[in-house]
Amino acid sequence: MKSNPPLATILRNLALAGFASSLLSVPALAGLATPVAVNTLTVPSSTTAVLGTPYARPVEAFGTVSSTSVTNSNTLLTVSVDLNGGSPALPAGTGNTDTSLSNTDENVDGWWVVEILDGPAIGLVLDVVGGTSNSITVKGTLPSSINLSSGSKFALRRAWTLASLLGTASTTNPFGYGSTPTATTVNGNVQILDSASGSLTTYYINKVGTGSANWRSSQTGTANKNHVPLGLGKGFIVVNLKTNPLTFTVSGDYRTARTRLIMAGGKKTLLANPGVYGTDFIASGIPTTSPNRANSIPNAATDSYQVWSTSAKAFALYRMGDATSSNGPTAFLGSTRTNPAISAFSSILVTPYGSNPAVITISPALNP
Repeated sequence: MKSNPPLATILRNLALAGFASSLLSVPALAGLATPVAVNTLTVPSSTTAVLGTPYARPVEAFGTVSSTSVTNSNTLLTVSVDLNGGSPALPAGTGNTDTSLSNTDENVDGWWVVEILDGPAIGLVLDVVGGTSNSITVKGTLPSSINLSSGSKFALRRAWTLASLLGTASTTNPFGYGSTPTATTVNGNVQILDSASGSLTTYYINKVGTGSANWRSSQTGTANKNHVPLGLGKGFIVVNLKTNPLTFTVSGDYRTARTRLIMAGGKKTLLANPGVYGTDFIASGIPTTSPNRANSIPNAATDSYQVWSTSAKAFALYRMGDATSSNGPTAFLGSTRTNPAISAFSSILVTPYGSNPAVITISPALNP
């Protein structure tokens, strides 16, 4: 079995790829004022793109959180589903099925997230690992900085997966298909970062002869991986293997809300821009919400944020400082104050300082 490539290798490869300034071709939005929007993204020829989607899958249940408690190193949300308001009941399936809140099969579209819709924890996105008719268990424990107050509204959604976001595996999928990740008929690969290990796994659409097409991992051979979870609010990498542009569409519900993710300290996570427009660090709120920032010029004992630089053809690393300055907190590149741009449909690489979980927040730009 081939081992997963370390993130450092991908960062080096990105630096060699010549990431073009025309990373994305985004036409006028279709239905921004409606629950569903569609965008066409274009990755230039022979380019590796660090992407994200601001869209979410439909709400499948909603209601309020009554209380929280810790159970087996996870968090139990006792909830009241708003059946009178039209919410369906929580999914009641068991095992590895698409109606189970405890599915662990990467070939089953049964991965879920909870989004907090109001209150002090608004925008918080949590990965679901189980549940009952009146409770939802989410992965990990909540940091003390999170105030998930009683009465907070929640929405239950399916998490994005390879097939649900990037299309069912087929011979007509823009990513192409083939017997190996680099077969001549494969147009592009998708890479997903595992924050725990710091490595990337490569996925492609596999099809041999008259057999069916399936998303598969280059590391796991013949196992079908059509529904490897991408979560909500996290980024992914697309590698265009061809000299022609790779064009595909993404769609979904536009949340128009900030994203808050609980990230492991000292581990890298790709954080997606939650808006359909480009933004910058100050407008996104990162300098004021970064949990480990400096009062003056930041040093290594602060959270790091890496953004792809089209001019330098490499990631630039920023830290947050001047938290107590009259000029207000901002990003620093070395010892220089700056305000980096964050492109639409992109993601940034975040590493919280230290070993404790941290809550990282990013807000969308609601106008161009």
